[in-house]
Amino acid sequence: MAGSWLMISDLDGTFLNSSGKISSYSRRALARMIREGAKITFASARTCATIGPMLNGLVLPIPVIIMNGSACYDFQTQKFLRCKQIPYPVAAEILGLIRSLGLNCFTHCLGEGRLDIYYDALRHPTEESFYQERKDLALKRYHQESPPVGKETVYLSILATDGQILQAADLLKELPCSQEINASHYSDVYHPGYSFLEIYHKDASKKNAVLAYREKYQLPVAVFGDNLNDLSMMEIADRSFAVGNAVDAVKQQADEIIGTNDEDAVAKTMEVLFYKA
Repeated sequence: MAGSWLMISDLDGTFLNSSGKISSYSRRALARMIREGAKITFASARTCATIGPMLNGLVLPIPVIIMNGSACYDFQTQKFLRCKQIPYPVAAEILGLIRSLGLNCFTHCLGEGRLDIYYDALRHPTEESFYQERKDLALKRYHQESPPVGKETVYLSILATDGQILQAADLLKELPCSQEINASHYSDVYHPGYSFLEIYHKDASKKNAVLAYREKYQLPVAVFGDNLNDLSMMEIADRSFAVGNAVDAVKQQADEIIGTNDEDAVAKTMEVLFYKA
């Protein structure tokens, strides 16, 4: 039966092209499928603040999985859903480790209809660029100060060199709170030599968010990814696709390897699943 899939795609390196944009072809294809009843959404490390401008009028029928599964966001109601928050003492312990390594951490907390993001100081040009691209977005507010005492955290993000991130990820495993969190690290697809380390609640993951959606919609799930933070949802998908530019581990996990993110491969595969499957 055509249209019998719940289709969930990563954004950066997957649905977005190498310029970090949704191409005109992919935008038209997505809009047409949604109008005709397709069940499509995204699962991204991004926040709602950076995803919103990309959608630019596209009305997704299903809330977007954001911050690697730390929450979902419904752009129609402008509400955060399924939020998994890290208790303040745990977040403070993690922040202490990151500061001891001389790194900056973007600590994301839920505010009134937005994300409040706390940070110390920007350490390098790549981090400065990351900040400048996001600092004026409507659904984010940055604060150059420590998070308020007692405030729960939904997500912590560190952007540093590959070596610094690997060191931080290894040390994170040694913290007493390590059993209370999930963490993933993966390359920054726009800045070679740099990686992200992202830390969230132990129950937060793309995998768990996708499982919840499969249960809710009672449909088989097809997922699309390119990077290490996509592996968890690919493992439990009914069908998984890696774009041609994906890292090797993702290609090995996928049921099928499709074209690259610069070839509209995800949108074209979605069309096949929706119209012909």
